[in-house]
Amino acid sequence: MRIVLLDRASLGEDTPVCKLKSLGELVIYDSTPAHKLAERIADADVIVINKIKITEDILKTAKDLKLICVFATGFDNIDIVVAKKYGVAVCNVPGYSSESVALFTAATVLALYSHIFEYNEFVKNGEYIRLGLPNRLIPVYHELAGKTWGIIGYGGIGKAVARIAGGFGAKVIVNKRTHDPECECVDIDTLCAESDIITIHCPLNEKSRGLINKDRINKMKRDVIIVNEARGAVVNESDVRDAVIEKRIGGYGCDVYSKEPFDKSHPYNDIMLLPNVLLTPHAAWGAYEARERCLNIIIDNINSFIEGKFLNRVDK
Repeated sequence: MRIVLLDRASLGEDTPVCKLKSLGELVIYDSTPAHKLAERIADADVIVINKIKITEDILKTAKDLKLICVFATGFDNIDIVVAKKYGVAVCNVPGYSSESVALFTAATVLALYSHIFEYNEFVKNGEYIRLGLPNRLIPVYHELAGKTWGIIGYGGIGKAVARIAGGFGAKVIVNKRTHDPECECVDIDTLCAESDIITIHCPLNEKSRGLINKDRINKMKRDVIIVNEARGAVVNESDVRDAVIEKRIGGYGCDVYSKEPFDKSHPYNDIMLLPNVLLTPHAAWGAYEARERCLNIIIDNINSFIEGKFLNRVDK
């Protein structure tokens, strides 16, 4: 069996991908440009990808391909309908990064809510010494206890974030597709209106695309902190940019973008240097433990496929 890993560099240099050698011949590419993709998977039985886009133009030339394993939970970069058409199975890895993303979410919220980087810069740039005062309490920050933390999407990540938010004494409200008696579920507009912090963890689909837009931002508190850890297109990125510039929200954190990496034309270039904006390079999923867990589940997925089983299949 020939296994081809197409974008190794996106998985982190220390991810032990050599474990895949136990399953067959392993070919590794650090990255794969679109014009090389068909050539590299022409004789592959299994491909392992992270962000590579798989379309019909690619699949119709991959005569030996039997299985696509995505090194992620989300699989919106793969045309599942076309994969089924060509008889190619697709497996994802659910739940592997919940604690990692929850950690990044909490760190981003805390940094923005406490203005910790601004206080750090005050010391580093010499102002603390120059002014000769024993403390500095500007910008004003607030306790999380008693504040309302709204969570959009309540899968494994949303639940892990809720646990952390509750640990700080915040009131947690949730927007999700179906009612859950274990949490306080509200509609999206109520969540936007009542929350002091909003964190986003839902999948990207036609219903969630542009979910946070100008109209919903106008319903929010003017000091709300918004953190997007879902997919870039769940928010209208231009509307968020405008809201930050016009001071209609208190702060914005984001780890995901509609184009990754984003280019010089992206709206976030206009706000990325502001002290109330914290942008990270799609890193929240990637704690070492999460990456190792993901790889081990991919190995399980491949073994399951070989045995005729359906572990983590998303094409059925």
